[in-house]
Amino acid sequence: MRVVAVAVAAMLVSGCGSGKPPTLSGCLDDAGFLVTSSGAKVEGTSPGGVAFTLTVYGSHAAAERAAAKLDPRTTEVVAAGVVDYHGNPDPGARVTAGELRSIGGCLAKTGG
Repeated sequence: MRVVAVAVAAMLVSGCGSGKPPTLSGCLDDAGFLVTSSGAKVEGTSPGGVAFTLTVYGSHAAAERAAAKLDPRTTEVVAAGVVDYHGNPDPGARVTAGELRSIGGCLAKTGG
């Protein structure tokens, strides 16, 4: 019985079953990312261990304009978000295509 009570409490704390729309950081966490968010920025690591910052803009066009100012070797535009993964210890570290699809799915799901 205690196990069930603990499981229900954990679900309520995490927002599962609360009827609230999912947050972008919560969706990414559920997809295997380890992230924190502050305003329009989400920072963390991908499931593959690549550190990144995701900045959400009002539109895809605004994200494209912001990305144009960053290094194209370490920047990806996903929907209305810019994924910047510069500064990783391994210069070849990249957020994978599958991870970018997960980010795009979370942006679509959360309206981020």
